[in-house]
Amino acid sequence: MFHVERMSKTQHHKILEATDHLVSGESFSIHWDPIHHRAWTAVEHLESLDAYYESPGYISHSSKPDSLISLLYVWARSTMLNYKYTLLKKHLQPNSRLLDIGCGTGSFLSFMKKKGFDVFGVESNAKARNICLQKNIEVQSTESKLPQASFDTISLWHVLEHLPQPEASLTTYRKLLKPAGILVIAVPNFDSHDRIHYQNHWAALDVPRHLWHFTPKGLINMAEASGFDLLQKRALGLDVFYISYLSEKYRGKPFPFVRGLFKASWFTFKTFFNSKPSSSVFIFKKRLP
Repeated sequence: MFHVERMSKTQHHKILEATDHLVSGESFSIHWDPIHHRAWTAVEHLESLDAYYESPGYISHSSKPDSLISLLYVWARSTMLNYKYTLLKKHLQPNSRLLDIGCGTGSFLSFMKKKGFDVFGVESNAKARNICLQKNIEVQSTESKLPQASFDTISLWHVLEHLPQPEASLTTYRKLLKPAGILVIAVPNFDSHDRIHYQNHWAALDVPRHLWHFTPKGLINMAEASGFDLLQKRALGLDVFYISYLSEKYRGKPFPFVRGLFKASWFTFKTFFNSKPSSSVFIFKKRLP
């Protein structure tokens, strides 16, 4: 498999050993790739990854909040929908065609549909996909049957880090976009203040579901090599609060919510002086031949 080959070649670049706190309790090694300015999770059997998503704690596949934390997550998601729309609307034409990769239960697509966009989704999780269909959102299990050059915008909100071969995926998305189409990618920042602080307890490592751990430099270089030009980069400011709470919980600290709130506030303050946010969204434009 892909990661087995990489692990055998770059074993000396192992930098972390992280635990899957969500599902299995297993440990996975994380390795640094100095050429591509990113890290990767060593996973021997990629075909078995579906089992690591089967958890009631995997909120992105949940349709209704069932705890205080999931309620806060849904509130933050609603707040971020408005932020995402404000950020993107100057790059999008009214009534244009939008494809969201890894759309989950379709919250972003439902929001954008109400704003007048023609929306489509790709989601591999059958439960989440069925919820999308109940919302009258057209969704496919893969992008393999989608027509080329048919979308004005493709978005990936915390999805690219899950994909086994991101370069190949970007090549596919470039073919699906119309000339001068827009590609939106949001990922955790492996170079962030909170990752440096929490190290192997950083919740956004999310092993083994996150196969890749991008730095801004690594992501931009990869996108540019795949035929895209960067238009804008912005922080996703609320992510650090949820990630810090989970990181404190994984460390076994008392009052993780309160501790996470204070830590996240400190990381946010530091970002004003040294821009290393917990996660960022990158807006690229398809480069014309």
